[in-house]
Amino acid sequence: MKRLSLPLFVVLALVALWVTACGSQTAASQDEHVEDDHHDGESMAHAHVDPPAEFAGLANPFAADHEAVEAGELIFQTNCATCHGPEGKGDGPASAELDPRPATLADGMMMGELSDGYLFWRVSKGGQMEPFNSAMPPWEAALTEEQRWQVISFVRALADDAGGHMDDDHMEDDHMDDDHMDDDHMDDDHMDDDHMDDDHTEAGQSG
Repeated sequence: MKRLSLPLFVVLALVALWVTACGSQTAASQDEHVEDDHHDGESMAHAHVDPPAEFAGLANPFAADHEAVEAGELIFQTNCATCHGPEGKGDGPASAELDPRPATLADGMMMGELSDGYLFWRVSKGGQMEPFNSAMPPWEAALTEEQRWQVISFVRALADDAGGHMDDDHMEDDHMDDDHMDDDHMDDDHMDDDHMDDDHTEAGQSG
């Protein structure tokens, strides 16, 4: 019995197609892996982990101290605004060159989840360590303990201001929704009254 055989150029073409398909799948897999690593890096950069025991129970001795907030603002604008931005939005002139980007300290929701001890730890020790791996330097040698607490007081004030604006906007939206609901309800009642009057008139005429 005579065997069927494919021409050599057909065999080579099929092999080439198979190699190309495998290469495309491998490249796609590598791209997905790189993208996942990038997202994981961003998450770890802004990870919120428990502070060491020596910092965990600390509380800001200058909380709600207006003079501490003013002193902290001066320190922040001198040392921190280049990266974190003058309003703590992570948009300072050096931020674009940093990977990971500086945290948005004006985020009221995020800051509300962070303890004083955590913030004092991060200001003191910086971010050049696992799991953060950021460019933030440690400030414990350059700033006194009091100055570090003053900076934290200012950062808290930034977050409180930002949070207040968000709450006001939310309240305004709720107020508009209530007004809208009231108007709709009044319209419905008015339509019901008109409907009842029409029904009563028709009943009287029929009688």
